[in-house]
Amino acid sequence: MTLFSCGKEDKATITGTNRGFYYWQTSLDQFDWRDSTFRTFQANKIYFRFFDVDWSQEAQAPTPVAQLSWNYIYQWNPEAATVPVVFITNETFKNLNVAQSKELAHHVHNKLNGMLSSLLNQDAGYFLDDGYWQQNPFLMRSKDFREHPRYDSLISARMKSVKEVQFDCDWTESTRDKYFAFLEECNRLFEEKLVSSTIRLYQYKYPEKAGIPPVKRGMLMCYNAGDVRDPKGGNSIFELDEVMKYLEDGEYKLPLDYAVPIFEWVLLYQNGEIKQILPYSFLSDYRILLDGDYPNFKVNTDFTFGDRANSVLIRKGDNIRVESPDKGEVIKLAAYLGRNKNNSDASITLYHLSHDAIQKYSKEIEAIFDSF
Repeated sequence: MTLFSCGKEDKATITGTNRGFYYWQTSLDQFDWRDSTFRTFQANKIYFRFFDVDWSQEAQAPTPVAQLSWNYIYQWNPEAATVPVVFITNETFKNLNVAQSKELAHHVHNKLNGMLSSLLNQDAGYFLDDGYWQQNPFLMRSKDFREHPRYDSLISARMKSVKEVQFDCDWTESTRDKYFAFLEECNRLFEEKLVSSTIRLYQYKYPEKAGIPPVKRGMLMCYNAGDVRDPKGGNSIFELDEVMKYLEDGEYKLPLDYAVPIFEWVLLYQNGEIKQILPYSFLSDYRILLDGDYPNFKVNTDFTFGDRANSVLIRKGDNIRVESPDKGEVIKLAAYLGRNKNNSDASITLYHLSHDAIQKYSKEIEAIFDSF
């Protein structure tokens, strides 16, 4: 997938056509971008999570984590535009004041520019990393100083080709002002790009409490309306009736795009409390150690899941719940959103892109796109 394309669209209306995916893996190499099934969807935009920002108790400061990595990009398909996404935990803003939130915007801007420069210009040289946050995309190693103007011109053109950056934060009423100050500073720093923000369902339903972020565009996340903490609750990823409670009669004074789920996960409960969210592959790998029927299981022996650094002790008697959105209901939601979108340029984006999803649900994915 090429990360740059030409165009003179206005910043507020550069959403393009109406098909997109989120890519939430930590490496670009975890997906074959030449995959023929993926190409049939003709997605026009991919939202890549570039890194997260979390609060470090040790450093007592915001810290970048889960950074996107890659080796080669020659295999990417050329049709889709790239949108970098940065996820910032609400805990981060709880520990910052307004001035510090604006300062964070500068750190994020520098790091994101550094990563974009590296990714977009692998054939232009190597940028110098001058610190954990401060990565300078304009310092290039070269044997010939006369190459620098050419490199700078190439970098500038390719950086401008990325039209949008998005920030993802589950902000609350208490952190609203700090997150919004962060966004306002990002609008200034990314002045040549459209700055967008994700919108959770409760933020959409109660704008008088949550506020409306000071950006040009929002992405309404139409899932996770249930309570993952309740071991006896319904499907926390997606239940159409629950989602519609937030959407019906709703009005939002910000142009919106819409995200719907195709992901699956496994929830681990210990002593009636949520312990861990596990990958869906856990079920097939460890089914022999579970009793019960889909979607509810009980662990029949102690064992450890994961690598040494991130292992989870799973105990006999723990409860497992497997969750997957009903694709038929997601199709219905896509049709509803298509009829009730709040602007003519609205797009629909699926969360999230993986080989398992597109192989298992290719027909359903196409139906979701077609219904919008």
